[in-house]
Amino acid sequence: MKKNLILTVLIGLFITLGVVSCERDYIIPEANDFSDAIAVASGNKRIERGNSTSFSDLSKGVTNRTWTIPESATIINSNGGNTSNLDLIHVKFDVPGEYEVNLKSDFEVDSIALDTTFNVIVLDYIDTKLEIASIDAGFSEQTAEQITMYEGGTINFKDISLGNPNRRLWSLPGGDPSSAGGISIDEDEKFKNIAVSYPTIGTYDLRLVTWRQYPEGTKDTLLLENYINVVENTDPPTLMELTESDAGVIHLKYNLPLKLTGDLIPNLTLKVDGADAAISSAAINEDDNRIVDIVPDANARSTSVATLSYDGAGGLTRLNDVAAEAFTDKVVGLFVPPNLADDTIYGFEDGGAGWEGSDDNKGVVTFTDEQAASGSYSMRMEATQDMKWTRSWSWKEGSEFYLEAGTVVSIEFKMWIDPSFTDSSVGPWITKTEAPFPGTQFWTGTAGLPRGEWITINKESAKKWTVPETGTYFVAFRFQKKGVLYIDDVKVFQPED
Repeated sequence: MKKNLILTVLIGLFITLGVVSCERDYIIPEANDFSDAIAVASGNKRIERGNSTSFSDLSKGVTNRTWTIPESATIINSNGGNTSNLDLIHVKFDVPGEYEVNLKSDFEVDSIALDTTFNVIVLDYIDTKLEIASIDAGFSEQTAEQITMYEGGTINFKDISLGNPNRRLWSLPGGDPSSAGGISIDEDEKFKNIAVSYPTIGTYDLRLVTWRQYPEGTKDTLLLENYINVVENTDPPTLMELTESDAGVIHLKYNLPLKLTGDLIPNLTLKVDGADAAISSAAINEDDNRIVDIVPDANARSTSVATLSYDGAGGLTRLNDVAAEAFTDKVVGLFVPPNLADDTIYGFEDGGAGWEGSDDNKGVVTFTDEQAASGSYSMRMEATQDMKWTRSWSWKEGSEFYLEAGTVVSIEFKMWIDPSFTDSSVGPWITKTEAPFPGTQFWTGTAGLPRGEWITINKESAKKWTVPETGTYFVAFRFQKKGVLYIDDVKVFQPED
């Protein structure tokens, strides 16, 4: 439309939630408050069935209106009459689905025409339902009224509730976990599917409550009484996990409660990088009797390979005296110090949005999927001239990471050195974002490193840095001779010793 049209047209959409019997006042802006012909939509276009939504035509100079609504919907303020003279309609939707409401308006000026469609999503009432995705047990039997299975089994539940709930709370007495959800929209989404193990004989209820926060949907509860029947399992316990905690304790986790009838240490063999490692203690975990806590004399480093063997003769049994079976050279999942920086940003899986070339960068910095040590992206740095810095950093809002004064840190990263690379080193830096910008360089020589393949550079043995000031920090990489270098999976961490 032309800017100098005398007639101004504006379509506004106002969404109002409420039951049909609830009438509200609608304030319609004056059309002459606007200076151009334009169509806008605002408000909530997602409603629950049985509620109404309002649409308003704010145009001036209208001679006729044609409102078109779905057959299953009703204009509740028409009084059964002609709607062509209504500039505001309240539409009630009784059937869930996705719908369109259309408005066509004719005007005193023939050159103006209006044909606008609004989309509305109508959600069903909340109706809590679940299904059993799978049962992992030595024995299980399922009917509509009850699941019977061996102790130590795991049931995978799936929330299939109607009405698009975005909140849920599981109550699972006798299970591990015994409850889940009821926290927030984002957190509850993680528990749409949930795996629950039942280690103890007994009969247990199950309760699932679901509701919708936007648009509001009333809570609905599904209670299944005596639904889980856990019976005695005469099989040996099954080894589920073998992991190391951040304190260096190895957790030997089984599916069923355990007891020890003797000294277990002589019957265990722990090896770290192929060499025997001494064990100082082995005992049933005080908080979870499905776990044996094994404490080595010395912690294995996360870069090591640790294995554990058991000869089956150490008196490790279930509570019903069924012995745990022997195993050989099971790999221990060693504790890996967490990244103090964001894995997504520092692994470039945001497409490099958290990084950029520095102010003094003279090279070319891009973020590419042509080479990646993990995931899809890495950072490509190319120096096109000698003696000029090619430098990239994460000094951007949202990319910095927090360090406290006195914390000891080091850095690890993966690097692909292109055969074209001519510099003898690369300089990773950790620097504070505020003056006087304290920082340190983790100088890395490249002369003897392989080309054309991903290598992991861990600077822990070469340098550990004590953070001088509390605050936010960033990482930078730089070099100053021609060539191409790829960087991926940058990690700032606290050394293990």
